[in-house]
Amino acid sequence: MVRKGKRQLSYDSISPIDGRYREEVKDLSNYFSERALFERRAFFELEYLKLLAEIGVAPRKKIPKVNLSIKRIKEIEKKTGHDVKALEIYLRERLKAEGAGELSPFVHLGLTSEDVNSVALALIIRDAKNELLVPEYSSLALKLASIAEKEAETLMLGRTHGLPALPTTLGKELAFFAERIAERVKFLYSLKPEAKISGAVGTYASLKLIKNLDWPRIVSGFGERLGIEIATVSKQVVPWERNSDIVHCIININRIMESLSLDLWLYSMLGLLSFGEREKVGSSTMPHKVNPADIENAEGQAKVSNSILMLLAYEPEVTRLQRDLSDSSIKRMLGQGIAHSVIACRRLRKSLATMVVNREAMEREVMSHPEILSEAAQISMRLKGDEKGYEKVRDSLIQGKFEATGLKISPKDYVGFASDIAREVSKNVIQQVLSLKNP
Repeated sequence: MVRKGKRQLSYDSISPIDGRYREEVKDLSNYFSERALFERRAFFELEYLKLLAEIGVAPRKKIPKVNLSIKRIKEIEKKTGHDVKALEIYLRERLKAEGAGELSPFVHLGLTSEDVNSVALALIIRDAKNELLVPEYSSLALKLASIAEKEAETLMLGRTHGLPALPTTLGKELAFFAERIAERVKFLYSLKPEAKISGAVGTYASLKLIKNLDWPRIVSGFGERLGIEIATVSKQVVPWERNSDIVHCIININRIMESLSLDLWLYSMLGLLSFGEREKVGSSTMPHKVNPADIENAEGQAKVSNSILMLLAYEPEVTRLQRDLSDSSIKRMLGQGIAHSVIACRRLRKSLATMVVNREAMEREVMSHPEILSEAAQISMRLKGDEKGYEKVRDSLIQGKFEATGLKISPKDYVGFASDIAREVSKNVIQQVLSLKNP
């Protein structure tokens, strides 16, 4: 039975990205939908047609504006069984309809479908990276930096291996994540996707037949106009390493977000932080529950994203001889993988916006563990010439006799440069993010 209506359709979706999470990431349709792919394919085809006119191959006639009808393209595709060929036929139809029929023979001239697809995907990656991902991840880094500044001196217990270690500050611990995300965002912004325009097996044979020119140089300059890089050497498919670098950068950011989620969850478990909205139901049976649900969701989304993106990072690097289609279905999953990452980022920002810091509980926990000053005690003894300082302090701890009262410092004094680090990182992250154009 065919169900009609947008609302019903979302409930019938197989992927949760187009169902449960649709409202959270519907803006990604501008980049990763079938329509978005056809739009960028068409953009490239028409820009290439302009290039042919510029170099004296196609008639120097103004190319009319072409409005896409995905419905009509799909009708043609049912007959051709080939989506790029369907677009080519459609563009010829539209040029004739707009009085530019003399340009029709030059549509797609000398190209193979993978030239079109690789450029279209590169344009999608370029746009999604600069317009969506960089601003999204930057916002998370800025939010963390803001909290790091505010909580620069908020004393808390640092744990290693889950056990009390040394005092630290909440600001410094969040600055750790802010700086890492900001650094990766800057790197992501610097990366350019790569495509190819070199014909059916990467020899430029069809292009050289059109006109005996320096086509590798021409298409390289053409790529610069489009804001992407064009590979000089390729098979029918583009070498994937440059695009893999972009995917890997997103994978890195996902791992950082996963680690941040774990830390926030543990602080919540310890009663040091709380998240969520009181009016939301945390349990169907326990009215008192206010769960860190968005943090847990973010952790899961980052993991799902990486499970998809790891495949995208590696598999397109391998092809049978000059071409096979195994990479095609994999590349179509890019939007799905990125959507899960965007949800993770947005859920974390939402959680941080509702975060409540229990400073009293943090300080109380620090003060209930005098042993966290044992490092300071043994260092002080050794500075005074007692080479057995470490052993003596350790023995006193084993015997349960260690007391920090003899020290001239308190846990508040033993946080090193934690507060300074938090403030400095906050300032650097803000400067770094603002230096990028799009955010």
